[in-house]
Amino acid sequence: MKALVKTVLVAALGLSAVAVMAGEISDTDIRATNARNEATAKDSKALQHLGVTFGSGKITKSYVDAKNAKNYAGGEGSTAHQDIGRALNGGTMENTNVYATNAYNRTTGKDSTAEQRIGSVGYGTMKDTNIYAYNAINRAQGEKSKAVQEVGVVNSGKMKTVNIFADNVSNLASGKGSTAEQKVGVVN
Repeated sequence: MKALVKTVLVAALGLSAVAVMAGEISDTDIRATNARNEATAKDSKALQHLGVTFGSGKITKSYVDAKNAKNYAGGEGSTAHQDIGRALNGGTMENTNVYATNAYNRTTGKDSTAEQRIGSVGYGTMKDTNIYAYNAINRAQGEKSKAVQEVGVVNSGKMKTVNIFADNVSNLASGKGSTAEQKVGVVN
C-alpha cells in the first residue's frame, strides 16, 4: 500500500509540474523599463526574460513594456540571452503590445553567443499584436562569436494581423569565424 501511495504522489507531483510550465499572462501590464541584467567571467550566462511564458503558454490582452532593457555577458564562452514578449512551445500571443525600443543585448569574448528575441512565438499563433522594437541592438564580439536577433517571428505557426515596427534594428557578430543571423517579420 505504501508503494502505491508513493507512486500516486510522484505521479501527482509530476502532473502539477507540467501544469505550472503552461503559464498564462492575461489582461496584464508588465513594466520593466530600464531593466538591467549582467553576468561576467568565463562561461557566464546572462538570461533576461521579460513578459515570457514557457510550455504552451499564452500572452493575451496584455502590455509588455521593456524599453531600454539591457542584458550583458562578458567572458570566453559567455551567453547573453534576452527575451522580451515571448510565448514558447505551442504558445499564443493575441491582442498584445510589446515595447522594446532601445533594447540592448551584448556578449563579449571568444565563442560567445548573443540571442535577442522580441515579440516571438514558438510553435503557436501570433494574432492582433503590435511589436515595437525601434533601435534594438544585439551584439556578439569575439572570435567565433554568434549573434541571433529575431523581431516579430513565429516558429512553426501562424501570424495574422500583426504590426512590426523594427526601424534601425541592428545585429552584429564580430571576430574571426563569427556568424550573425537576423529575422524580422518571419514565419518559419
